[in-house]
Amino acid sequence: MTGLANVRHISLIRFLEHFRAFAIRAVLAAGHTCRRSLYDERRQWHGVGVTTELRDLRRAVGLNQHAFAALLGASIETLRTWDSGRRPVPLAILQRARKAVIDLPRNSELLSLDQLAREFGVHVRTLRAAARTGRLDVRFSSRAVFGRPIRFATRSAAATFMERYYRQSYSRMARRPSPPDMRVPLDYADRLLQVRRTLRLTQGQFAEAIGAANKAVVYQWESKKRTSSPVFWQTIERLVRIA
Repeated sequence: MTGLANVRHISLIRFLEHFRAFAIRAVLAAGHTCRRSLYDERRQWHGVGVTTELRDLRRAVGLNQHAFAALLGASIETLRTWDSGRRPVPLAILQRARKAVIDLPRNSELLSLDQLAREFGVHVRTLRAAARTGRLDVRFSSRAVFGRPIRFATRSAAATFMERYYRQSYSRMARRPSPPDMRVPLDYADRLLQVRRTLRLTQGQFAEAIGAANKAVVYQWESKKRTSSPVFWQTIERLVRIA
């Protein structure tokens, strides 16, 4: 019975292959063309030319729609309509996108906290405290000094910290900005494993994506031999939102 079932299965596969080839030949003989991507050529909708400059800029820097929307300060739904050409892109948005693409390599460069402190005119201890509390987005190096990993941050992350948190709470009458949620869930190991499998990353690739030292750290988190720090957990949640 098993051999007969295998023969029937192989016969069905061959029949489907022949049928698919016959259908393609019939469509081509009738003068129809196969379906092409909407991005292959510039289109005319209701007599209006559709520009693809915004999408070309996004692809030039290698960002997905979520990351590019965050870079422009727009919602993902609005960006999708611009990116697909369903709505015309405002001139102000195009100018902002051009400037953001030019400034992106410089703003995405990883610098030490000491160098960022000199550039932004703050004390390095201010940036270190912000990194510990999650107010400054940092990446950790595989190298360590006195048993502590070296922290790096980008200019854009430092600018976000300066705008949102720096000198915003000195007045008793001023409204304090809400601090980030620094709690690590109790089921962090199961959620971490689910996130990594959803992204289809190995432990080594996942460690590189979040700035961990190596895959051994991710293994210890998933096996509950070690608890993730709040700063790393924020980085993991940010990776999930972008992906």
